[in-house]
Amino acid sequence: MNFSSNRSAALLGLAITVALSGCASTQGKKPESAQPPPGQSSAKKPVTQGEYKAQIQSMVAKDPMFALLAAELAAQRGDNYSAVIAYTEAAKALKRADLAKRAVELSLNDNDPELSLSAAQTWYTLAPTDPQAKRSVLLLQLSTNRVDEAMPALKDYVADLRKLEEQHPGISGVTPDKVTLELLLRIPDKDKAYNTGLKLLGDDPTNDNNQNLLSQLAYSTDHYPQAVAHIEQAIKVKPAENYYVLLAQYLEKRDGNSNAAIALLTAQTAQHPKWFAARLYLARTYTQAADWPNAKTVFDQLIQMQPDNYALYSSQGFVLSKLHERRGAEKYFQTYLKKMPADQIQNEPLIYLTLSGLALDDKDYKGALRWIDKAPDAAENIDLQLRKSLILEQSGKMPQAMKVLDDYQPQDDDEGVRIILARSQLAEKQKQPKTSETILDKGLSTYPDQPDLLYERSMVAERQDDLVAVEKYLRRLIAVKPDSANGYNALGYTFADHGIRLDEALELIQKANSLSPNDPFILDSLGWVYFKLGRNAEAEETLKKALSIRSDQEIGTHLVQVLLKSGKKAEAQQLADKLKTQFPAKQSL
Repeated sequence: MNFSSNRSAALLGLAITVALSGCASTQGKKPESAQPPPGQSSAKKPVTQGEYKAQIQSMVAKDPMFALLAAELAAQRGDNYSAVIAYTEAAKALKRADLAKRAVELSLNDNDPELSLSAAQTWYTLAPTDPQAKRSVLLLQLSTNRVDEAMPALKDYVADLRKLEEQHPGISGVTPDKVTLELLLRIPDKDKAYNTGLKLLGDDPTNDNNQNLLSQLAYSTDHYPQAVAHIEQAIKVKPAENYYVLLAQYLEKRDGNSNAAIALLTAQTAQHPKWFAARLYLARTYTQAADWPNAKTVFDQLIQMQPDNYALYSSQGFVLSKLHERRGAEKYFQTYLKKMPADQIQNEPLIYLTLSGLALDDKDYKGALRWIDKAPDAAENIDLQLRKSLILEQSGKMPQAMKVLDDYQPQDDDEGVRIILARSQLAEKQKQPKTSETILDKGLSTYPDQPDLLYERSMVAERQDDLVAVEKYLRRLIAVKPDSANGYNALGYTFADHGIRLDEALELIQKANSLSPNDPFILDSLGWVYFKLGRNAEAEETLKKALSIRSDQEIGTHLVQVLLKSGKKAEAQQLADKLKTQFPAKQSL
């Protein structure tokens, strides 16, 4: 990193004759070495960081007040490093704690904790009774992993917090435990943070409060088994609901799944009918696992416990929509929208989308449109207008569906692209591929090299067997977005499916797989190109892996063909029968 004249200008203003002239680093950054200043022989040794600091110290010693002016000018120009050093050295020379405090304030903007600590220590030396100075040193020692140096002050600080809380409960507005945890989490080294907590708090198995605090520290520093052990010890002392909720959270993180957490809270809520927080956590866990029947049951319990908690009604509405219980979802959503204060309603457009989707599933097109039109500001919401177009399309009103898309005024480029894609896809559904191509070509003239438009343009060409255009647009996509796994995969699969340029197809799909490992559709392409190359064993292994990740009719169909080609007719028949049950509309099966 080299110096430039910018920093000297920032530091010295018009005083170009001062010793630092020409010896400054890139503005706003800590100097490490410097090129010779203008007019100086290149044979001279570059200025090091230490030498640079020494020059500032010399400047301060010669004229501290001028140095302060220069330091403030530097700060205004964004050169905090020079300003901090100047303020710190001036503070030492003039014995002024306020200057050191100013250095600390500036240094925090420079993301240099070592520099900040040096300034804070000067501040504390000059004002040893100032609690803010003492706390600044403590925080910066923790932030720089200087735990041993910080430990005496840390113990005193935590003890003072607890004493103050005992004398005046709630006076600080935050619990001593929360402050203690925040302090410990400032330590960057996670092992050191956790071990410091053990030293600070002790590991007394009979102190449930400290065990709780240690559990949270262990969890936050990725020590999940220890987090479980600490909160289990706290539960032995005090089997409180919030401890069980924490234990469930820790078990999920430790195990990588929610099985133990669900079993724990299911048992505990059965024993404690009034436990709300545990049930709420259980409901959320079921929701995240897409276990909608159990989520419904628990949300019912929660609503019975707190019938005026209208946020629960929205949650239950979404759960019932997943179960395709249209009337129940409508009931809970309408209660939520009616009872919840207007300024507290969340996900309102999504609620109306969900309600319209439920009606659409029942082919109740009028009902679906009615929900869209009821939504506030529906005409300005792209998701609602796309849904409206879909409803009209599925009800056979293609011109009206296209008009909805044509009339929508995009709010930004992203919306503009989405409307173009929707118009193109609708044109294809109307069996108007040329119109689709025209829409996309105009879109690409408005948004040149937009990746989604390039991809869609290639897919339209592929459906017309225009392989030249397919390659043209996918090559361009890869050029403008080299990490586009879809681009590599689509081009490779196109070659493979047409039985051409198979070696190149394999390279392209392998590249896609390296960019997006374990993507089932890319693995399907990889297995298919292996099959086309006659590498049936690799094809079978790859397609089985793809099918294990995602149950998909096309992946399954490919695997059936590979099994038949490999002479495994019984296995192929068994798989085909299974797929026909899962995907009865797939004629090729």
